[in-house]
Amino acid sequence: MKKRGREKKEGLNEVDVFVGQRLRELRMLAGLSQSDVASALGLTFQQLQKYERGFNRVSASRLFKLAQFFRVPVSVFFEGLEERHAAQEAGIASPQAEESEGTLRSREALMLARYFQNIRDPQIRGAIRELAERCADQTDSDGGPAIDADAAVIDPTAVRGRRGRNAGHSVGQA
Repeated sequence: MKKRGREKKEGLNEVDVFVGQRLRELRMLAGLSQSDVASALGLTFQQLQKYERGFNRVSASRLFKLAQFFRVPVSVFFEGLEERHAAQEAGIASPQAEESEGTLRSREALMLARYFQNIRDPQIRGAIRELAERCADQTDSDGGPAIDADAAVIDPTAVRGRRGRNAGHSVGQA
């Protein structure tokens, strides 16, 4: 019995998957849904979803339109691809590939980057950067984050109940 749809003989093409991941990152950093981007480009959200997952190849003309839509050079869709490919051929996992697969692909990291971009006050940006560095660099005996008393912290009373664009923009000193 024949299955519905097209069957892939060799699996997904790694370049198509990589380009799709970059497309997803750009979309999420812009804070747009698949439907938002698809309708702006005259696509269905299902088609955009197939591009993001690497099931369908993005044509050169569509890639150009996507780059114009996001106001980035077309090369952004391929940045890091050569390093990843070279590491795979050498049989090693490159730190950049591991980082891309983990942190950069996570929805939380992309949302944090988007929120951080919208913070205009350099002192607040510096405090958040310092907090992130301290949380990442220091661990207590249980393996969890340990933050010194003089570290910059977000005032929970200022953000309680707030969601969206302006959530978490109030920063105080402990």
